[in-house]
Amino acid sequence: MPTVTVDGKKVRVRKGATILDAARKAGVWIPTLCHHPAVSSPATCRLCMVELERGDWRQLVTSCNYPVRRDMVVYASSERAVRARQGVMRLLLARAPESEPLRNLAARMGVHDTPYPKVTESQRNCILCGLCTAVCEEVIGRAAIGFAGRGADRAVAAPFRQPSDDCIACGACAAVCPVGTIQVRIHADTNEAEISPFKARVKLRLCERCGKRMVSEPLASQILEKAELDWEEFRKRARLCTACRRQMAAAALVATGDRSGEA
Repeated sequence: MPTVTVDGKKVRVRKGATILDAARKAGVWIPTLCHHPAVSSPATCRLCMVELERGDWRQLVTSCNYPVRRDMVVYASSERAVRARQGVMRLLLARAPESEPLRNLAARMGVHDTPYPKVTESQRNCILCGLCTAVCEEVIGRAAIGFAGRGADRAVAAPFRQPSDDCIACGACAAVCPVGTIQVRIHADTNEAEISPFKARVKLRLCERCGKRMVSEPLASQILEKAELDWEEFRKRARLCTACRRQMAAAALVATGDRSGEA
């Protein structure tokens, strides 16, 4: 196992682990935005940069996807690394000046404002980290959203910027969004879930017992298809909300106990 020295702290990690893994094991904090354990790390936000010792010189690298293959020395808190990360954060603040999670992270990094002109209001609050597109394609297997446009007009959108039929309103994109740009909105009047800002709407499945809203219809169907369980009891319980499933299980236990007492 190679040894990684991060800011003077030595840790041993498995071969192929990243510098970020080593830093976390050493208790050294490195800010991240586009990194998530559920998907690959393309290092698009560049916020996790550190200095890697290369003999008589040092190289700035992204720690979230740089693999450890041998012993190495890393400087996460050096002046150059901190300055590079702060520079990236100032650019991100220009992109998403109204994002509270981003402002909180910036404050922790010692950045409180940006000298750069802010983007237009229609493009604000998305930092183009790509986590939403990655989780949609790699984990959910739908690829309902992707990058569109170039330069300052680059954005995450559905094809042709219209609601996508491939979206199943699972909410995974909203769950991984680090700055809260993507939201799941419930429309009670039509019993639909909308993934904003992509405008995709799908019907919600209702609990067959109490009528409570559950997951979206296409998501429920996909789950049942992937479960590969030819068990009617499982499919029956899948049509119930969590509370009703618990009541059903409790009633079954009581009935079993009553029969045992009779025996």
